[in-house]
Amino acid sequence: MSSNRFQTVPVTLTCLTMILAVNLLAAEEKPELQESLSQRFFYNDDGDRLVFLLNGPFHERQLQYPVDALAGTGVTTLVFCANFGSDQAYYPSKVASSLGWREVESTRKNKRFTYFNRIHEVGNLIKNRKIDPLGIVMQRADTQGLEFVPSLRMNDTHFLNKVPPTEHPSTGEFWMNNQDLTIDGGALDFSHKKVRDYRMGQIIELIDGYARNGFEMDFSRQPKVFPDGKGRQGMNLITEMVKQTRLRLDAKSQRDGQPRFLIIRVPHTLELCQHYGFDVGGWMAHNLVDYIVPASPDRYFQFDIPLDQFVDLAHQMDSRCRVISGTDSYRATPSMYRAAMSNYYAMGQQDTYLFNFFAARAEQRNYYPFRDEDYALLRDLKSTITLWGRPKHFMSAGWFPGQSIEVTKEGDTHETVIYIGEDLQLCHNEHILKNARLQMVIDAAHIDDRFSFQLNGIDLDNHNLNRNGSIFAFDVRNQLPKRGWNTVSVICTKLSDDSRPVIRQTELFTDYDLTGIYEPEPTLNE
Repeated sequence: MSSNRFQTVPVTLTCLTMILAVNLLAAEEKPELQESLSQRFFYNDDGDRLVFLLNGPFHERQLQYPVDALAGTGVTTLVFCANFGSDQAYYPSKVASSLGWREVESTRKNKRFTYFNRIHEVGNLIKNRKIDPLGIVMQRADTQGLEFVPSLRMNDTHFLNKVPPTEHPSTGEFWMNNQDLTIDGGALDFSHKKVRDYRMGQIIELIDGYARNGFEMDFSRQPKVFPDGKGRQGMNLITEMVKQTRLRLDAKSQRDGQPRFLIIRVPHTLELCQHYGFDVGGWMAHNLVDYIVPASPDRYFQFDIPLDQFVDLAHQMDSRCRVISGTDSYRATPSMYRAAMSNYYAMGQQDTYLFNFFAARAEQRNYYPFRDEDYALLRDLKSTITLWGRPKHFMSAGWFPGQSIEVTKEGDTHETVIYIGEDLQLCHNEHILKNARLQMVIDAAHIDDRFSFQLNGIDLDNHNLNRNGSIFAFDVRNQLPKRGWNTVSVICTKLSDDSRPVIRQTELFTDYDLTGIYEPEPTLNE
């Protein structure tokens, strides 16, 4: 198939800028289009359930399932991936590849890829029946009273996994025809105008056709858009794309009177944003974006994205932009998710954003359909009010691979930090704190090794220590962690000659009894 269709978009970007700038000025003259951002609960669906997670013959009503699963929950806004990866469209695109645009021999030989066979088969059915899956999802969301936002992963590189991209069934046609425009044979290189025009072509048709309430640019999965060390140099190029997207959204809003918001997912620290080429501060200062969603590109659940730094930056820029954590749900338990959300609300988050929630399982099992506890969790995560009095499991960042600490000699003090968003002192004062267990995981410690521990510089009572293998646990209801950052210190007081302990992580488990914890009245002798 020819690649010529990837080289042009309906209007040149230069002309588009001039046309839309006029429309933007007109929109600014109509204050009724300036929406005040109410509290929202965003649910990001990657589209897998359209094809991957269902068995049996394909039928059109399957396309409604991802929406119907959210009925009756606190979710207000469905953010739906428009493409499989970045480059196979769930809609009749004139720019991107069609779903299952090519058949790859490896899918027939390798059982691991059986679901890709279904992609190809469903793609053919969509083409033959003239079905628009994204449009059906959008219409169903409207029927169910949900806002709808198409999401475009700006440089998704899932197709680089496991097998060469030339053999992988999720590789897009544009990538196949433009391998010279990639970074080390991988992600597309946005230094090239042809790449940016291609992505803008996708953005334009998604906004025009499907941006019912807004649009999302996802730079978090994955963030590499420039060669190593070239992010800051290319920053203006990405900002220009953000401007064009904002203008296109505002022009559509001006035509129909419907305000629309722009969401951008970015790496989870301001330093990484700068490194990769995302001028978050500049976007905020010029009110180009309504929601910034910091999210780690790594598939590990995070409790301590420095959300407060993004919130502070928005305040410094006097920006209307709201900041929401976008942590990946992968490998998370319900209590872990409650803890993380309580952290981010404490850091200044006003809204809720779920990403890969269908994979929010610590245990191995089928991701779909939801269970009762999944629906209960959706209810819990809506706000600080619904999180109150629900079990939580906080963890330090040390549970990430490569962030462990090796103990090499006696007398050294090793510190880990853990963020606690819960007001445990208030829970204690209200007599509902049933359990607060602080524990450190220290692998490879010899039975004769000895340690002492401190919480925020105050010794933890070793008489209150419960050691079970690699787990060193304390009941800290009488020495509570504070709300915010806490420092846990581990001091090795005795180290065996052949021992090399490794501090893996620090955790806090909390549980509650909203009926109140019984406390006997003091006796006369007391």
